[in-house]
Amino acid sequence: MRANTDPVDGTVSSADADEDNLRSQVVEYDQSPDRRTVFPADADEDDLLTHWFTADDESFVDLRDLR
Repeated sequence: MRANTDPVDGTVSSADADEDNLRSQVVEYDQSPDRRTVFPADADEDDLLTHWFTADDESFVDLRDLR
């Protein structure tokens, strides 16, 4: 599976499956590491309450760099 990140809006899309489309949002902090939250692109307001994960932004890497 290939994933591409749009540098403008942080959208991550999968080349193999439409249902795997994800979005992400980075929140920058002055006194702690920046945090990235990943969630389904098609999530409604109710789904956004439970269908997400967050980690330090530096924990994420571009898959192309690992191949």
